[in-house]
Parts: sequence; C-alpha cells; structure tokens
Amino acid sequence: MLIFSLHTLFLILSLGLTYLWTRNPSLSPFNLQATGLLILFYFVTKFVTGKPAESAGKAKGAQNTLDAIIFTTITFLIVTTTGGVHSPVFFLLYFLLFALSLLFEPIQSIILSLLLIALFGYDLSNNFDNLALINLITLFLTTPIAMIFGKKYLQTLEDLGKIKQLNKIISEEETDTLLWLTTRARPTLISLLDTTSLIISSNLLPGRLQDRLKQLHQDLISLHQSAQTLENDIQDLSP
Repeated sequence: MLIFSLHTLFLILSLGLTYLWTRNPSLSPFNLQATGLLILFYFVTKFVTGKPAESAGKAKGAQNTLDAIIFTTITFLIVTTTGGVHSPVFFLLYFLLFALSLLFEPIQSIILSLLLIALFGYDLSNNFDNLALINLITLFLTTPIAMIFGKKYLQTLEDLGKIKQLNKIISEEETDTLLWLTTRARPTLISLLDTTSLIISSNLLPGRLQDRLKQLHQDLISLHQSAQTLENDIQDLSP
C-alpha cells in the first residue's frame, strides 16, 4: 500500500509540475530544451546504474520508478507543447498508459488517464470540439486495455518465477536421487547379489529354499538393472 501511494504521489507531482511549467509564460519557451535535458538525464542514469535486470530488487524498483516519472514527464511535455489534446502526437499518451502499467501497478494507468482527462478538460473549459472528444474518449477506452495488459504481464512473470522454482526443486530431487542410487542403492544391491551368489553356489540349503533363493537372486539382478537404467536416465536429463 505504501509503494502504491508513493507511485500515485510521484505520478501526480510529475503531471502537476509539468502542467505548471507549460502554463508559465517564462518557462514554456524552454519546453523543448527541458525535454532534451530529461532525455539526456535518462540515458546518463541508465549508463551509470547499468541494466535493471542486473540490479537488486530495491534498486530495480527505484529504476522503474525513475523511468516512469521521466517517461510521464517527457511524453506529457511533448504533447502539451505540440497542441495538447489537439496534438498530432497525442497517441504517445496511449503508449504511456501501457508503459506505466508495466513500470508501476496496472491500476496506475487508470489514475494517469483520469488525471490527463481532467487536465485537458480544464484547459478546454468545456469547449470540446470533435477532435478533442475523439482523443479523450480514445484515451479513456485505451485505459482498461493497458491495465489488463499490465496484469497479464505480471501474471506471466509470476508464472515464470514458479516454473524456475519448480525446475530448481526437480534439479535438487534429481541430484539427491542420483546420489542415493550411487552411494546406497546400487552398492547394497551388489552386496546382496554377492551374498546370494555365494549361498547358491555352496548348495547347502534344501532344494525348496535353494529355488526361492535363486528366484530372489534373479529379482535382485532385475532391480540392479533398473537402478542402473534410472541412474543413466537422470544423468542424461541433467544439464
């Protein structure tokens, strides 16, 4: 809940500060320069921190948060600079919804969509033309798709984690089984086979017991062969 609240706060601050920047007559002439600096800052941080996949969990989370803030700021800055709701690059906001649902929680795409609609609606002061209505409605309708996409992505990551964990367990079981076969099962079977062979060759038992011992000896041979086959199969399957 704390992380969700922080992400929401960062999102509101990112949009709010960018909106105030673009509405300030002293700052708005430098919109493109600000965009360029943000892009430069993004690549510098990527170069300094390295790939997120190689980072620890907390570091990766911090990198995702920074990416989301920079993407949101740059995209909103470009759209507002080139005409706002009438911008020819308004479609970039659709991609931003998908990116935010991956970098933050999927529900953040809904919050972003509502904030954008509120800001653009405030700018228009209820004087909506056809293009503005189409863009805002499309933005709103894209939101649930982005949220579902984010949830599916998170589910896929979770399933991959479970598969990796299962493979690890299987690998450990294979190692334990191979170790047991090598150090306990097969040596014990060989010892039993040697003992039964000596008893059978001595021919000291009554005929009935001798026959049963011979049958037991054959069963032990079959069991030893099965253990050898299982050991070979495990070795073949091991990476």
